[in-house]
Amino acid sequence: MIRLRALLLINRKSRQGEANAQTAVEQLRDRGVDVLEGRFDAPEDVPAEIRRHADAVDVIVLGGGDGTLNLASKAMMACGKPMAVLPLGTANDFARTLLIPTDLAAACDNVVDGIDHGIDLGLCNDVHFLNVASIGLAVRASEYRSDAAKKWFGSLGYAANVFSAVRDTRAFDAEISFDGHTERLHSIQVAVGNGRYFGGGLAVSSDAALDDGQLDLYSLKPQPLSSLIAMLPGLVRGPHKAMQGLQLFEGTAFHIRTEEPMDINTDGEILTATPATFRVLPQALTVKVPQRYIDRYGSGKSSSAA
Repeated sequence: MIRLRALLLINRKSRQGEANAQTAVEQLRDRGVDVLEGRFDAPEDVPAEIRRHADAVDVIVLGGGDGTLNLASKAMMACGKPMAVLPLGTANDFARTLLIPTDLAAACDNVVDGIDHGIDLGLCNDVHFLNVASIGLAVRASEYRSDAAKKWFGSLGYAANVFSAVRDTRAFDAEISFDGHTERLHSIQVAVGNGRYFGGGLAVSSDAALDDGQLDLYSLKPQPLSSLIAMLPGLVRGPHKAMQGLQLFEGTAFHIRTEEPMDINTDGEILTATPATFRVLPQALTVKVPQRYIDRYGSGKSSSAA
């Protein structure tokens, strides 16, 4: 029997990184996987490790959060090898979308037994994103992130940061062009989603999916904090077009202009700004997904919340 060869990339210098890496190596070898451990000093070195070793392995196993996966996405797209995810971050929105288990042993099972599945990648100007790119509230909320908030609030930490940021976020005007027409928005947040979840469990749309060849855009209208709190359950389930206080659009590309350049948060990092063009790159990556994802969604846009 031919043994599966895997490149394992986990930052041993991160919190609990050493223990997670050791456990992952043991779990994978127990499942008959030949493990090649990549060595790197910082997450920014992950793409170089992928390029260095991709030709020698069958699958690349990335342990970390959405930021690590984002950093790896361009190199993964170039090497053409399937990616398997060990969700070791705080939010793990990408893994949540694809129903990849957060339990490390179960995630290692998915490395071996998972099904190769093509997914889309988003592109904002020249920056790739897996989940969501945002303008407005999400940018300000990212400035309030802290290790303490992650520890005590977990996936709710992002929502708490958003509400803290409301008082400091000014409404802005934006012009979006897509599918041959233009919309003018007055907004406190514009989010463009490739995937379903962002911010630790908020959903960009009630039917967003990583494999539908579409981007989902929503604009949140200025409103009192009490109204935003009332909207939170709907933002967790995923907005729909009938939802008050919000505008929702779909397309394969969007162009967004604002009166002044505004920062854009892509998968938690501020790497570009408006004016911006957003595009979807269909089937750009291959990811190991569990059979239950295929059973539930098959391929294409999902019809209910995960």
